Amino acid sequence: MVFTELKPQIEQLPHEERVKAMAFLKHLLRTENPEYQKELAQRHADIDAGLGVRLTEAKQRLDNS
Repeated sequence: MVFTELKPQIEQLPHEERVKAMAFLKHLLRTENPEYQKELAQRHADIDAGLGVRLTEAKQRLDNS
């Protein structure tokens, strides 16, 4: 399958589904990036070390952005 076959289907998706598709594609591109993999590994190590962010704090950060 090629993009020209997918494009009409993407155009028919509701906005929310397009956003999900875009996030998925961005994720796929990032997984091929060694720097992203290194950052992700560091974030996992931080969480394992108890340096994560609580859900309430994450929500506050999102509301303030």
